[in-house]
Amino acid sequence: MRVRIFIIMISIVCSVSSIQADIFTSLFGHKDKQKSDVQIQEEPASKEGTIVEEEVISADEYMDSTDEPDEDQLFDQANQKDTFSQDSAIDEAPEVEKAISTDEYDTQEDDLEEDSSLDDPFIKVKNILLSYSDKPDKIYLLQHFPIHLKAIIPQTNIKAIQTDFIGGKDYKVINPDRPWEKTGENSYENTFYLKLLTKQAKLPNIKVSKQSQSGKVQSEVLKAFNAKIVSLRQDNLFCKILANSLDVHKHQERKYDEQSNIIVLELNATNGNLEDFHIPFASREGIDDIKTKGLNQKIYYFCIVPNSKKIFKFKYFNLLRNRFEIISFDIKPIDTTISTHTNLNPQKNKYIIYKMIALGILALLFLILYFKTKKIYYIALALVTIVFLFYTQVPIRKVTIRANVPLRILPMQNSTIFFRTNKPLTADILLKKERYTKVLLPNKKIGWIKNEDLR
Repeated sequence: MRVRIFIIMISIVCSVSSIQADIFTSLFGHKDKQKSDVQIQEEPASKEGTIVEEEVISADEYMDSTDEPDEDQLFDQANQKDTFSQDSAIDEAPEVEKAISTDEYDTQEDDLEEDSSLDDPFIKVKNILLSYSDKPDKIYLLQHFPIHLKAIIPQTNIKAIQTDFIGGKDYKVINPDRPWEKTGENSYENTFYLKLLTKQAKLPNIKVSKQSQSGKVQSEVLKAFNAKIVSLRQDNLFCKILANSLDVHKHQERKYDEQSNIIVLELNATNGNLEDFHIPFASREGIDDIKTKGLNQKIYYFCIVPNSKKIFKFKYFNLLRNRFEIISFDIKPIDTTISTHTNLNPQKNKYIIYKMIALGILALLFLILYFKTKKIYYIALALVTIVFLFYTQVPIRKVTIRANVPLRILPMQNSTIFFRTNKPLTADILLKKERYTKVLLPNKKIGWIKNEDLR
């Protein structure tokens, strides 16, 4: 019987302690809406069929035709042993290359550099055999597209391999520092993700440099490949996202003012470009907390939209299905203003009262069990419960805010500023989140300020 009572008490403690608020309750003070009410559907086809390609740009326009840059700029010039030198790449002779062992490779290269009178092209060998092992035939603007590289280096004493993207225009390398993986005795592979930003973009050449243990550096350049570049059509629903999948994990709506609502989304995407997420019909918007793990991305996004909109609807391009998909949910805002609602105060949260009552009852039961059984662990559990109860009763810490400090709706740089202090104020700290702190001002306004604005 006592064991059962003990198990029940521990279960109560665990259930009470597990009441935690996520980002939406910390922002709005209400339970978030799950994605069960979010609808995903394929965009209806037009009479002429579903058209996904607005404009196809000749791949030649994207090829980088610039000359190769100076070979002496890749590694730190302050270290003299890292100075670059590059042997000229000439006709290959496979039968001769096979005869050169990796142990003799560095010695023969040095001999070739010192003796410039050797005119036999079959003596010289290529430093790095560089190629694309896989590359896309079609690239969409803003898409994160992969290019797979393979390098064969006939040398075993490699100290470092460096990759540089040279030339090109209006592009971004998503993972420029990704290390090379050794897949064989003399073979290496790597996968880089790139993104073309504008219609005037050009693919870059790729330069791979290897540094030997002696400090000698040699390089090879792989020319940009040919691909079909596609720009998707733009409309009032397209959010600029191209991904293998995209879903609204959570969403929350609240009244912003008499004409607008504010909407906060938690978005998850696979192989997508969530950093470009944009709602065309929003009057103001912002992105915070971009988290990337492999091909998976998560962001928190907010926007302000007219309250005449009853359905929040946007579409993205599904790369796997090669089609637009529409995501929508009903807008059901809570009818209070952001700047005056009091549910944001954690001390006024009804769950705090329930927690205090449960902890008080639990501590009392532990004390009763101790007096009945004289078991010392009951008094220990009672003390732990009382300490935890006391912790929930600790007053919120005060802080001084400097004059002319903006108060934001959300903890992000682009969030709307709805109030600015005109003099130093003493406020209550309600919550901390990385670079921002949620405060309650003497005028009962609640919002987020930067940590550096606190005294």
